[in-house]
Amino acid sequence: MGNDENTYGRCHILSNWTDWDYSIHCDKAQIERQGRAFTYPFTITVHKKKKTATCSSTSDMPYYTTTLSSCNCHDFQERKLPCKHIYRLAAELGVIEIINRHSTRDYNKEKEKLARIKASDDINNEPDQLKRQKSALSSKCTPAEVDHVNQTGIFKGSGKKPYNTTLNSCTCRDYFVRRLPCKHMYRLAMELGLFEGDFKSNI
Repeated sequence: MGNDENTYGRCHILSNWTDWDYSIHCDKAQIERQGRAFTYPFTITVHKKKKTATCSSTSDMPYYTTTLSSCNCHDFQERKLPCKHIYRLAAELGVIEIINRHSTRDYNKEKEKLARIKASDDINNEPDQLKRQKSALSSKCTPAEVDHVNQTGIFKGSGKKPYNTTLNSCTCRDYFVRRLPCKHMYRLAMELGLFEGDFKSNI
């Protein structure tokens, strides 16, 4: 788990990659493919203007054709999720940077910190939560839709799918990993007048 909110699995996002919801990259199987993007022996020719690549193949096909959203390799055709070729292309185009995974020690420290926050008598005043409240004030965090009756909201996601947010949960990666209020939940509470915040809107 990365401390940087722009890091998902081993992918450090450098520019918007809207073809995939970023939470996908946190899956164990995807992290393995991120690692193989540079360790597996295949050649790659990148066509930067088209944002495509041709990768060598050991199958009957001489080359695989790869884009940021698809590949005709067996792995992608079977799973319909980013393969090692797609991750390599994304890295070559400067969309992502493949980083080393955090050590078990770092993971345990993060786990202990989350446990401390959850045990706090005032979760909302914990430093990590205050950061999320500050992010919630930004115009970038403006909800696409707010249902005042059901107290729910829809926010633009990091990928193609939007985030569905309630006062108790959110489908974003931050909530999925931490199980603590994310910026979308704070913003929803602000929009509903349940949480104080002088937020900006891009509507």
